Amino acid sequence: MKNQTSYKQNESRIRLLILSKLLPWLFIGLILMIGLIRSCSGPDVDPMDNSYMKDIGIVDHIYVVDSTRNGFRAVYTTVKPVTDVRLQEIRKRKKIRAVFAQLQYDAPIHFGGSLLYTDIYDFAVFAKQYDAGPDVKLHNIFVTGYEKMNLYIGPNPGIENSARWMNMGTEQGNQYLGSREVFRCSVDTPRIYRYWKCRAPYDISLTDEQFSHFSEEERLY
Repeated sequence: MKNQTSYKQNESRIRLLILSKLLPWLFIGLILMIGLIRSCSGPDVDPMDNSYMKDIGIVDHIYVVDSTRNGFRAVYTTVKPVTDVRLQEIRKRKKIRAVFAQLQYDAPIHFGGSLLYTDIYDFAVFAKQYDAGPDVKLHNIFVTGYEKMNLYIGPNPGIENSARWMNMGTEQGNQYLGSREVFRCSVDTPRIYRYWKCRAPYDISLTDEQFSHFSEEERLY
């Protein structure tokens, strides 16, 4: 019994000795394995993108207007969720600023000098030709300008006490295109016009309806 106990103690010492000899090599092997996995997983993440706090960001509101200040407000956003630091970097890219400036210059000329009666879909098709790069997309388009916005104020035969004036702060009743319409629009696609902060069924139309789409009782202040 004593010999058996002594044998087990010697066996344990031998195992510990072997383990102590192998431990440094096992540690080195682990480091090599981690390095191999990291090298196979692709390049390191840019510190500018290294954060869980990411969201779709608004790159800019671009006012594309004619000499009377009537036209459209094009809202550009990031394609994917980004950090705030990356958003600031995207906003400063010279190529993006140049594309925006070119659109602002070209649009009035393309539509004959005046954007007052230019259809929002015709503008959307034109604006989508201006590629700001893989990180930025045209998200929304709103009508802008005193005269152009007021095209969407007037007696509506379907709404009692329809709105008599447009609040330029809330833009309620203003015509716009949502991201879905902007993404799908082309020369041949069906056209769905939307009216900001209006209730169904007057929030959309299949033609460019130039009158009020909400009542004075529904007005937002």
